Amino acid sequence: MTIATMSATRDLSRLDELPVDLIDDLPNVAGASSARAGLGDSFERVQAGIQGWLRHWEPLRLPAFAAVRDEMPASDRGRSGLRAAPTTTDGAVRVTASLYDPPSREGAPLNWSRNWTSLAVLPPAREAGRLYYRFRVSSRLVLDGRAELSLASTSVHFGIVPDAAKASPFEAPGFATPIARPLVGVQAREDQDASASQVFEGSITVRQGDTPAMAFVIGTDLLFQDGWVRVHEGSSTWIGPSEPGASGTVEFRYAPAAMLRLLGRLDEPHGDA
Repeated sequence: MTIATMSATRDLSRLDELPVDLIDDLPNVAGASSARAGLGDSFERVQAGIQGWLRHWEPLRLPAFAAVRDEMPASDRGRSGLRAAPTTTDGAVRVTASLYDPPSREGAPLNWSRNWTSLAVLPPAREAGRLYYRFRVSSRLVLDGRAELSLASTSVHFGIVPDAAKASPFEAPGFATPIARPLVGVQAREDQDASASQVFEGSITVRQGDTPAMAFVIGTDLLFQDGWVRVHEGSSTWIGPSEPGASGTVEFRYAPAAMLRLLGRLDEPHGDA
């Protein structure tokens, strides 16, 4: 018999020697603390926390859009032919128009362009990590007319910064380029009713105490020549949550750096034991 075999035999014989003295010293179950001292946290609590975070989004109400730009033909000064109803906190801008261009007029097409903006500040980040956000951009144009040229378009610019105290979302990279052009070159023909909608998602890194800010600019443009055009009530562009429903809010959630590290480890490949 080899030395290794003799050692294994002795170890097997010890299995019959139960540590009764240690078992007798265990505390009474009824009076013991429910804490899993020394064993770490339950996986159920971690899993529930991650699943809850994945399901939950915080709504952020957008302030009412304010008019910031109104360009119109020189002949239209004093009262723009492209008009807008008073805005509220429903994230929408509503427009109407009644335009006429006599066939005898010579020159370039007439152009109207208007913009409205809203700035929303988020709650401060309690921990360093990432801010996730999502929202839906939608437009509808209800048009009628008969003209040589009649093209209506809508646009949305969007900017976000991690801390409003250090930067303006209006100066964020890419803000000058529309994030969306929901409707482009819709012609004013009989009973024209066009709609478009698109969801946007993104995230930025934040530090503890940062106060992120979002800026939106909604635009409407109308190019028109020789004839008449009407833009009816119901024409609008709006911002809302990703799921169809009431407008006026965007959705966000913070992800602490510790959670991101955990999710990163869960995504890593694991070798065989």
